[in-house]
Amino acid sequence: MQQKEIKKINAKMDYKSIIQNMNTCLIITDESRIVYVNDAAGKTLGYKSSALIGREFTSLFPIQEKRHFTINDFLTIRDKAVPRNEFDFVTKDKRVIPIGFNVTPFYDSKAKSYVSIITFRDLTDIKKMENYMRQIDRLAILSQITAGLAHEIKNPLAGIKTSAQVLEEGLKADDPRFQLAVRIAKETDRIDNLLKKFFNFAKPSEPHSANYDIKMIIDGVYLLLSHQFKNNKVSFNKDFSKQTPLIFVDENQIEQVLMNIFLNAVQAMPGGGVISVSANTNVIYKEEKTGLGESRIKGTTDGKEPVVYVEINDTGSGISKENLERMFTPFFSTKKEGIGLGLSICRQLMLKNNGEIDIMSEEGRGSTVILTLPASLAGC
Repeated sequence: MQQKEIKKINAKMDYKSIIQNMNTCLIITDESRIVYVNDAAGKTLGYKSSALIGREFTSLFPIQEKRHFTINDFLTIRDKAVPRNEFDFVTKDKRVIPIGFNVTPFYDSKAKSYVSIITFRDLTDIKKMENYMRQIDRLAILSQITAGLAHEIKNPLAGIKTSAQVLEEGLKADDPRFQLAVRIAKETDRIDNLLKKFFNFAKPSEPHSANYDIKMIIDGVYLLLSHQFKNNKVSFNKDFSKQTPLIFVDENQIEQVLMNIFLNAVQAMPGGGVISVSANTNVIYKEEKTGLGESRIKGTTDGKEPVVYVEINDTGSGISKENLERMFTPFFSTKKEGIGLGLSICRQLMLKNNGEIDIMSEEGRGSTVILTLPASLAGC
């Protein structure tokens, strides 16, 4: 292409419109106030772009961090761009989102002043994936340790129980030593059950997958727990579409996951409450997920793996932000008598079944567990 043709194209281009509509988030500030926001930045923060013009830039920061940082920290660097860094922004709906950003100082010769060009992106999904991968690494290491430890404990435990049973046979029922022997046998059984949970965590059995109706699986788990729901004054609501496709999973393992989630929800509502379950009416594709609880639906598979989306909501006490980040960590529990393996095992089982499990919660406002299950290709 000749130089003259390039100049003609450049003359016709509306660069402001290009910047306004590009996918990269961009904010321009003077020493304190926002002077320009493109559409991508406004959408990420939940505002119309025009609503941010003239606002203090630091108004986008969490309250506890405002006094520690101002745009002047960047404006003092005149000769080069600030390397990529991370910070938190607050959206219009008061969510705190992690962002990765770059700052480039620019001298406006017309205004005879410096401005800062800030490009950024929402790191929420990246941070979530990083945390997920860290948990997977910990699970892999802990599963090896747990399997070896449980195996070493089971052998002497069997000897202890056998010895206690032999002592029982040589003693009368009214002998205090008989009661001690019975107690020893009982406690060894309790430890043995605990070890079985360790084994389930360390080496869950390989799934035997087949096509199942998720509605039938959920109904079956509810029937098993209905008495417990009634005793704890918990009502159960469900919203199933007739068009929900079959899922390709191990029925017993998914039942175990659902049972654990339901029981956790009941325990989070000691004074009673509501558990609501919904199954998505369409097939959602993993590659099309735009964030937790938000997806785009496509009508064709395009070679992508189809999944069914299930949400389980409760009206319980919710989970603090600090604890929410640790819910799938092995041996972490907020319950007095919990051992912290329930959700870790659920994640293991979901991984085995090519699924995913996520939790959204806010302290005092209940919790939502989101299951992403592989759909049967035969039903798509």
